[in-house]
Amino acid sequence: MVLNVINKSFKHGRNFKIGAFSVIESDVVVGDDVNIGHHCILKSGTRFGNNIDFADYCKTTGICYVGNDVNIRTGSCISKSVIIEDKAFIGAGIMSSHTKNIYHQRPDVPKRQLITRIGYGAIIGSSVNLSAGVRIADNAIIGYDSLVMKDVLESAIYVGRPLRRIADIPLEYYIEKPTDYKEHKFDAIMIDKYLPYYRG
Repeated sequence: MVLNVINKSFKHGRNFKIGAFSVIESDVVVGDDVNIGHHCILKSGTRFGNNIDFADYCKTTGICYVGNDVNIRTGSCISKSVIIEDKAFIGAGIMSSHTKNIYHQRPDVPKRQLITRIGYGAIIGSSVNLSAGVRIADNAIIGYDSLVMKDVLESAIYVGRPLRRIADIPLEYYIEKPTDYKEHKFDAIMIDKYLPYYRG
């Protein structure tokens, strides 16, 4: 028996597929040729482009944007306020975040939400942790089990905890970005609704 919980407001394009035991909340929109695996969760405010593979046990935690031609592997968590540009690859078990400060039960700690951006054609290896608000350059490669705590501004290969640059991008890994490409962004209405502590 296939059991999914899908809110009636959910909108999807052509050739949508979904596995078993997945949950899709209200105000979720995905494009054409989107494949959702088994045991997945898409929280309110999730936006997917076209031609996306969202593997088993993956989840979003709220407002996020996943661009076109993106592959997200098993068990990854795409947090609120994450933007993944087109043609990026997200390895298994990555963890992202959206809050600068942990303010749970701490009323005097400032509440602040940040936007994380993963660049066009970037590769994020399995088990990578991304701090809130970091920006990953187009075509950058972040190696397995790395910790990203600050912006990665150059297209190169990085590994480690702390993260360090180890090599240039091999030519065969480089994906040319169209000259007319426009980065994805959240509109003001979405930010007001889902990111009340964001200060751009």
